[in-house]
Amino acid sequence: MKKLIYILIIQAIALSFSGCDYINTPKNHYVSLYNNESDKYITSVYYRDYYYGEDRWSRNVIGSYIYPYESFDMILEEGTYDFKVFMEDDYYSYELGFYSVYVYENVTLDVCYDCYDKKSNIKVTKTPKENKKSD
Repeated sequence: MKKLIYILIIQAIALSFSGCDYINTPKNHYVSLYNNESDKYITSVYYRDYYYGEDRWSRNVIGSYIYPYESFDMILEEGTYDFKVFMEDDYYSYELGFYSVYVYENVTLDVCYDCYDKKSNIKVTKTPKENKKSD
């Protein structure tokens, strides 16, 4: 009888812990990219976990361009992320780096080239496009 009681107690403990998976599972949140430019379109978006360092960027997460005043939503687990956003217009290519973005609730990244001159966690690079000569 004592063996049966011990077995039942062990099973009850095992069942109580198996029902607590939600404690270890991180929550997911929306990260929205909003193109707040009138004449630039977003060509690609990459992200990485902040703790991975200088490599391990994701693949391009958008399937097509994000045109002016459009947005794109993705779902990420809770955590801290870096994002690279590439934009273009007729004359320039732009790379915007959003670093140390906290995703512990739904987040919107407002993508605007002229808006980020003085913010420390956003790096902007502007590169002129080469003019192609037609034959």
